[in-house]
Amino acid sequence: MPLTVQVVTPEREVTVADDATFVLAHGTEGDIGIMPGHAPLLISLGVGPLAIEREGKRQTMLVDGGFLQVKNDSVIVLAEYAVLPDEIDAASLPTEIEELKRRLQTEASDEAARKELVRAEALQKLIQVG
Repeated sequence: MPLTVQVVTPEREVTVADDATFVLAHGTEGDIGIMPGHAPLLISLGVGPLAIEREGKRQTMLVDGGFLQVKNDSVIVLAEYAVLPDEIDAASLPTEIEELKRRLQTEASDEAARKELVRAEALQKLIQVG
């Protein structure tokens, strides 16, 4: 029996799949792989990729924060932020990263800038891996 996967943020439903064979997520405690028949689970998500395999193809996105719940072959991801690779403005990422690094050099305690930098670097890694 395949997995049903739903990824939502406060703004939108990012993706829904009812035929997934594998989900790979980046939790705050490390990465986790989920296959059909997985035991019930609730984890906190960190900044990182979320991959959903279905019909031999992999859909990858970046998620940041929130939770992933597994129950009865259903995976629900409630993320604070999620973006698909084709939604990323790859051309502006290097400039954004450099600006955030400069901002942190002058104001090292700027936690918002630090979080934006981690997210921007993760986005860059996601589009490089493709």
